[in-house]
Amino acid sequence: MLVTKFNKENNTTAWILKDINTVMNFFGQGKIELSSRGSLRIGKITMQRKGGTPDPTKIQFKFRPCELFKIED
Repeated sequence: MLVTKFNKENNTTAWILKDINTVMNFFGQGKIELSSRGSLRIGKITMQRKGGTPDPTKIQFKFRPCELFKIED
């Protein structure tokens, strides 16, 4: 997974490249829980029903890709 981050203050772009196993282990570690609004959280990944569409069977996955910058090599 390739993630880029633009810094507006000094006009620079940082990037990080990690293999998918490392990424899934990083985002998947943690508690499994239901939020108060009915979303399922597995580690740092949130899954919820996709709203605004006529098909209520679709799932939306949310995570913060810039958190990969916290991984030490």
